[in-house]
Amino acid sequence: MTTESPTSELRHCIKCGREIGSDESLCAICNRAGMATPSATQYHGTIVVAIVVAVAALAWAASASLEGVGPYAAEVRTVAEAEIGYDITYAVTNEGDKAGRAKCRLVAFSESGRQLRALNALTASIPGGETAEEIQAIPGLEELPDRVQVSCS
Repeated sequence: MTTESPTSELRHCIKCGREIGSDESLCAICNRAGMATPSATQYHGTIVVAIVVAVAALAWAASASLEGVGPYAAEVRTVAEAEIGYDITYAVTNEGDKAGRAKCRLVAFSESGRQLRALNALTASIPGGETAEEIQAIPGLEELPDRVQVSCS
C-alpha cells in the first residue's frame, strides 16, 4: 500500500501564500466572494486572442502607413564615366500623395543585350507628386553600357 505525502496535494494561494487544496488557486480569505477562478484553457484562450488582435492591428497600421506612397516611375537621364565604373543619373517620380523612398534596380546591358552589372539603390525621400534626380555609380563596368534599365518600387 502506497500513500502520497500530504504536501504533494497542497498548493499555495497565488495572492497570499496560504496552503490551499490542489483544486484551488485562491484561499477563502483572498476569494471572499467565492467566485470561480478561470481555468487554464480560459487563460490560454485570452492570450491567443490578444496575440491575434495585436498582429492584425500591426498589419493594419503597416498597411495604412504605406497608403498613398508610390508607385514610382523612373527614367535614365545620363551615363558618364567615373573612377570606379560609370555614374548613372536617373529621375524618379513619386506618383503617390505622400512622401516616400523608392527602391530602384539599375541594370546595365551590352550591345548584344547581355547583362553586365546590376545594382539596387534606395532613393532619398521624394515628396508626393514630385520628381527627384539621383546619381548612382555602378562599379566594375569595364565598357560603356549600351543601355541602362531602371525600375523602382
